[in-house]
Amino acid sequence: MVYNKLYIRIAAAGNFDEKFLTEFQKELQSLLWDTLGINASCFYNVSNSRVIPIYKIPSTAYTPHIGKYNTQSLFIFGKERREESLKKFGKAEVLLKVLVLVDVDIYKSGFTGTLFGEAEVGGEIAIVTTAPLENHFKSNFLIKERALKEALHELGHTLGLDHCKIPGCAMNISKDIYDIDEKKKTYCKQCLNKLFGGYT
Repeated sequence: MVYNKLYIRIAAAGNFDEKFLTEFQKELQSLLWDTLGINASCFYNVSNSRVIPIYKIPSTAYTPHIGKYNTQSLFIFGKERREESLKKFGKAEVLLKVLVLVDVDIYKSGFTGTLFGEAEVGGEIAIVTTAPLENHFKSNFLIKERALKEALHELGHTLGLDHCKIPGCAMNISKDIYDIDEKKKTYCKQCLNKLFGGYT
């Protein structure tokens, strides 16, 4: 099936500033248009309210002996938000992804490094955390820039992209924040060709 529009429900959970979330949404939507060349609609609300819903992080996600939040519970949270969002579209066939945005340290079983996000290739849910994106300047601008790059990375996975080795591509693996800073807020031509082959 061919889709001409991508819908992304952003589900923010934690202690986020509404100004940060508003700017993040607008810039992500703009980046998706600039990099994908398709009409992308990013939204927080399934209702007509302009108030951004900020959820509590699911209590089941916290793992005391690790001191971090497991992505398994966050995926479930994202799937619940997706089911909620699908009601907005009725029976229409839409390309709908959910970006779960949290501000806590996350982990997945078997992974030992710093985890900035997670998503399954071809899946429906992407997770990004801002917790490890801070620096000693506590710059909201820098945190947002890094979060946008990681959002493009994880959403890229949901659209079918694997990790990429071409320098600067948003699909590069990030082992630390310096790797993120080296990436651009775009996909390389090779990744774009793969995307356009499957989703336009």
